[in-house]
Amino acid sequence: MIEKPLKKIDYILFGIIAVACFLTFQQGDIMHTAGCSYGYLQGHFLDFYDWDANAYNMWPSYMPSTYLVYAIWNIPMKLFGIVTKPERYAAFWVIMWYKLLPVSLYMISGFLIYKIANVIGMGGKKAKICAYVFLTTPIGFFSQFMFGQYDIFTIFLVLLGIYYYFKDNKKLFILFFALSIPFKYFSLLLFIPLLLLKEKNIWRILQSTILVALPYLLELVLYIGSPVFREYVLGFGATSYVYNASINTGSVSLSLVIMAWGMICAWSYFKNLNTQTDFAQWAFYLCSLVIAVIFGLSQWHPQWLLFAVPFWVLGAFLHRDTKIFLALDLLMMLIYIIFTVNTWPNHVDQELFSWGIFGDYIYKDIGSKLMMRDIFVITDMDMICSIFTALLFIIAAFKHPKYCLSNIATSVDHCIGWIRGRFLGGIAIFVIPAVICFIVAAIPPYVSLNAYQDLSATSGLINSQVAEVFTPKREILEQIQFKVATYQRENKIELEVNLVEHETNRIVYSTTIDGSTLKDNQWVKINTGGIEIDPSIQYRIDFACYDGSANNCISLYRTREKEKIEKEDKKAKPDISYAIVEGRPQNYDLCVKVFERDK
Repeated sequence: MIEKPLKKIDYILFGIIAVACFLTFQQGDIMHTAGCSYGYLQGHFLDFYDWDANAYNMWPSYMPSTYLVYAIWNIPMKLFGIVTKPERYAAFWVIMWYKLLPVSLYMISGFLIYKIANVIGMGGKKAKICAYVFLTTPIGFFSQFMFGQYDIFTIFLVLLGIYYYFKDNKKLFILFFALSIPFKYFSLLLFIPLLLLKEKNIWRILQSTILVALPYLLELVLYIGSPVFREYVLGFGATSYVYNASINTGSVSLSLVIMAWGMICAWSYFKNLNTQTDFAQWAFYLCSLVIAVIFGLSQWHPQWLLFAVPFWVLGAFLHRDTKIFLALDLLMMLIYIIFTVNTWPNHVDQELFSWGIFGDYIYKDIGSKLMMRDIFVITDMDMICSIFTALLFIIAAFKHPKYCLSNIATSVDHCIGWIRGRFLGGIAIFVIPAVICFIVAAIPPYVSLNAYQDLSATSGLINSQVAEVFTPKREILEQIQFKVATYQRENKIELEVNLVEHETNRIVYSTTIDGSTLKDNQWVKINTGGIEIDPSIQYRIDFACYDGSANNCISLYRTREKEKIEKEDKKAKPDISYAIVEGRPQNYDLCVKVFERDK
């Protein structure tokens, strides 16, 4: 298993870090997905989607394959009576059981990378190092051991398909790609260029394309009659991302993703190759181009980037200068994390602690006293995404076969320093700021209300008042934060903020803020100095302005309606907080954060 220049310490260190991250970090989506799967174990096959939604308010949003795999995995949970029905939340060790499945497939995928590298001619030694580099790729490691997602289902099957592609077993190549498509549609975008690179007969191309689509079509036919399936699976908006980057001709918008992918397919068809080495170099080059197009020219979710990792790694090991791509992986990880923690705050950042083994120490709510995006400081996502897209195309374009090795078994022993530094440095980019946020969250005051999902602003406060009602969890209130919209105006009004007992209207704390000091989209912090409050009663934060006009006023941000949050946000929790606007309770919150500590 161990191949020089790697040493036992490399594997021991990987194991320790992997286990620590496996237990410490986890995102909440896995509970909803694995929890939905119990509908199949309850015997609801054809009515799976509607039964989960109507009986348990669980709204499955993937094709059946994902839930069927988890249903099989969860048979022991049902047999031992640990979990027997669909549940939105789960105990820590149940979550770890759910997570063990994708992590196991990730490790097995490392073995498949070894097999692929071997079959294309790298040789056993280089193939083993290639597998290790795959397992320690920072973005891949983060996606699996920290984020804890299940996109590996697709990747595992795709790697099996690619292995048999290079073994010239066309039937198994088609079969495994066909099984992968219902998990994530990305694999179809790779299948077509790979097919065209080898197959030039039009009728066989059409036949293979039909065969690869059959499992997806079968699942579609079985569930197309379900209203929940049509709305939550077929209505998933991510498929429209390919139209985000487009050329407007005046009458229509031309998708750059579709046009670029079409050109790659054409290039694949017209390229004639002879040797196994040529096929390997061109296959991974074209796959890297597809990855660059679909993730560089359209919106992406952080877990999807795991799909790119095998092609980045194998392509780098075919290149003359493997070292530069290992260095670029570090830069990719930095840009990736900055984008992720800014785009999904309190979701894919320090929040990953909440469902890990230390989650109870922060009451499964790390709050937002200090967020990872505060540490990284950079907030210009246009610049960050532009850099990331440039890196995607650089990594793809310069893996053209003319830059590749003539002897792909050439040693990469000289890269060992970068292999180690890439792994440790890449993981540190996320872990160090996350731990800092955890330490800050683990000391008082603690957040008791965190309504941060801003949707839109309320009407301007012009001689009017809005309020947020909440119930405290502890005895001392230290800080209140709220998000304002000024529309870039220099307002000359005063905003009065009062904390009152909701039932008696007794004022507990009052302050006035000069509107000219407020900035657009700012979180305003009020340090109360430690007010004693009673967790057995409700309090209200009143925001009032007794002056102003349409050109001189302040608005407050609010959240989405709570019914919509419960359907869309798999971690939404029942809450008795609510906003009051024009004297009437609303089914949403103002964007308010309340920080408390024990007496």
